[in-house]
Amino acid sequence: MVKRVHAAVLAAMDLPRQWLFRMVERFRIGPQLFLVLLATAIGALTGLGAVAFLLLIRLFKSFFFGVLYSAMAPAPYLIFLLPALGGLLIGPLIHFFPREAKGDGVPAAMETIALGGGIIKPRTVALRTITAAITIGSGGSVGREAPIAQIGAAVGSMVGQLLRVSGERMRNLVGCGAAGGIAAVFNAPMGGVFFALEVLLGDFSAQTFPLIVIASVAAVSVSRAILGNVLIFSVPTFVLESFPQIIFCGILGAACGAIAQLFIRSLDATENKFSSSKIPVWLRAAVGGGLTGIIAIGFPQVLGTDDIALDQAIHGALPWMLLLAIGFLKIAATSFSLGSGGSGGVLGPSLFIGGTIGALAGTAANALFPNVAGSVGGYTLIGMAAFLAPMVGAPLTAILILFEISGNYEIILPLLVAVINAMLISGAISRFSLYTRHLHKKGVDLVRGREEGVLKTLMVRDVMKKEVLTIPSSASFRQLSARFLEEHVDYFYLNDSEGALIGVVSFRDIRPYLMEEGLWDLVRVKDLATSNPVSVTPGESLFDVLIKFGYKNVAVLPVIDDPHSRKLIGIIHRREVLEAYQRRIMSSIREE
Repeated sequence: MVKRVHAAVLAAMDLPRQWLFRMVERFRIGPQLFLVLLATAIGALTGLGAVAFLLLIRLFKSFFFGVLYSAMAPAPYLIFLLPALGGLLIGPLIHFFPREAKGDGVPAAMETIALGGGIIKPRTVALRTITAAITIGSGGSVGREAPIAQIGAAVGSMVGQLLRVSGERMRNLVGCGAAGGIAAVFNAPMGGVFFALEVLLGDFSAQTFPLIVIASVAAVSVSRAILGNVLIFSVPTFVLESFPQIIFCGILGAACGAIAQLFIRSLDATENKFSSSKIPVWLRAAVGGGLTGIIAIGFPQVLGTDDIALDQAIHGALPWMLLLAIGFLKIAATSFSLGSGGSGGVLGPSLFIGGTIGALAGTAANALFPNVAGSVGGYTLIGMAAFLAPMVGAPLTAILILFEISGNYEIILPLLVAVINAMLISGAISRFSLYTRHLHKKGVDLVRGREEGVLKTLMVRDVMKKEVLTIPSSASFRQLSARFLEEHVDYFYLNDSEGALIGVVSFRDIRPYLMEEGLWDLVRVKDLATSNPVSVTPGESLFDVLIKFGYKNVAVLPVIDDPHSRKLIGIIHRREVLEAYQRRIMSSIREE
């Protein structure tokens, strides 16, 4: 039955694909124009999806804060019940669909693009959209950007699946959708472009960049047409008046880099604590929401994405003690909301926390050096970018989002200084951003590229062969050449009396002697062999093995049990490394 339904779905998908290709042929649309049209369509659909998601958040927010909270007017301290109730509503979804429904969806999208060929299931997006809308609408301390980015990525993925595009083209289409989502939520087209390039794709190629720009602009155009061209914040003009301001921004960046790592570890520790607790899975989000709500009794600014408080911080309207309190309490509230299983992103909370740190630094600078410090609002914006960059590992994205928000060229230099310092300090503490740390815990390392991430999850023991052909070191050249003809291999290995690897002889090594028949019984294998050959151990990753293959330019490497005993236990072929990589990619696609 399931197979018949699946076949029927595939047949139904063939009809629009065939019609589209007929239209392309009829109007003689070239491949480049076809890609431009695809990127535009994906961007426009993503813009509509972003608008729909934002309206869904407003619907839940009006229910929780317009209906329920209004009924609590005589007892405002009951506000803690709202995020707890939101967590209770999404609890069953988290229980039955833990992978799809909870947490920040960006790491999952990164893994899908890197290992799963960009295939995103509609069910994943639907579940995460609902859980995120409820979490945010009920006051959970999470951001809107991750679900919207995943909606866009799903649009790109579905278009790619419909057209049956190649793996690389699929990645580009998914990137187009994700860029459109981020651009729409922040009203920042170039910020969305670089989020897709830096975070999701890790690819700045000339083939990728134009399509993502087109999709991003299309998404923003659609969202502006429906919601209006409204800036998130009312930004005061920042004027760079003195060199000490650059120094202050450098110090601010360093502080943001250190606190960003604190935030990452807080999120990680909270998630581990909830995962290992005896609290039922369906109840954890409610507990985390309740803890967030308890903080909100005294500091309601930590709920949701409080743009009003951040706007007040930009204009220097909040006292330093309140800035200090809500900045660090926002770290705790977001850790509770996301760590317990609530759904949403970290970009919004990161901007809030960075903004409060920046406003605090600006307030302090103005109190100590009133003549040279500059406006508090400028430090607030710079703090937002300096905190966001190490959190998501995307300095260009952070710079461009804040530049598009401010529209002020004079902010660029102090912004660069702060972001660079933040990345340096954060990198000195840990090489992982929040997203790459999450994937690293699962054994997927994308810090240096998706291929490396895949190969580092595979070990030599997974693909090695235990059948090894050896030959005594005392054997003659005649015996060796006969063995090569008999076994049809390129390498024989030499062991000592204890089975330790002491050498290797290749077919290439015997070529100089093939015409010297008089030496065939005089030359011994040990005279031809390469001593102490490069070897690998079962616990090494295939990434490290591939480096050794490239270094020695050989097709086969011996496998030894450990570097001390060097007991020969198997061999590994270069082609098997590549085949294992391909199998892992295909396996990830099938799982999706």
